[in-house]
Amino acid sequence: MGKVQDHKRTAKARRQVDTTSTKSASRDRFEIEGVVEECLPNTMFRVSVTDSEVPQMVGQTLLGTLVGKMRLYRIRVLPGDYIKGYVSKYDLKKCKITYRSVKKDSQSN
Repeated sequence: MGKVQDHKRTAKARRQVDTTSTKSASRDRFEIEGVVEECLPNTMFRVSVTDSEVPQMVGQTLLGTLVGKMRLYRIRVLPGDYIKGYVSKYDLKKCKITYRSVKKDSQSN
């Protein structure tokens, strides 16, 4: 293999760092669980927080939007669905919805 290929291979290896194990982005966000109260236009929802890492967030009503695979595959979210998501520490009134469940996980255990 030539010099150019070795250089490209090492550069690619440097770029491929596993960031999921370090959780560096988790310092900027709080995980929440909640219930969808109302559906709004443009895949937005009113979410009532039922569980959170931060105790002050419980009971709050947030404006939630779909992100990631949920938006890509157009996962339907209806009022009464239990969701998981996260809130940025910079805007505590909005949340991103990452997971939907029809029934609460703690009831199934």
